[in-house]
Amino acid sequence: MSDLEALIPQSVELIIDGEALAIKPLKVGQMPAFLRAISPVMQQLTASEIDWLALFGERGDDLLSAIAIAVGKPRAWVDELAADEAILLAAKVIEVNADFFARTVIPKLDGLFTAANVPPVLKAAAGTTLSST
Repeated sequence: MSDLEALIPQSVELIIDGEALAIKPLKVGQMPAFLRAISPVMQQLTASEIDWLALFGERGDDLLSAIAIAVGKPRAWVDELAADEAILLAAKVIEVNADFFARTVIPKLDGLFTAANVPPVLKAAAGTTLSST
């Protein structure tokens, strides 16, 4: 990987439902809707290992909406995917946007933990980084 590739997130090519998709970093215009959809899912996404079945069971509608926004497909298209394809697609959307999650999602969780007076031990157990304040 070149220095430029490390600085600029690259797209990932996938074949989903027989269609070639390029999973790309979110564009600024996608962020408001994506953030509204993904916010209820954020805590599960910061776990060291994501339990995809539990995530879909608890917050599947939110996650599917976020995936649809991220890949520029109608929600109905995402709803028709096989479970393994939907999980792969969700994982790749998160992977390609990992820097966005690290800069935006995790600090937001830290702020929520602080506002809720969650002890530092529980914050560490949840997998978030401790803030310096």
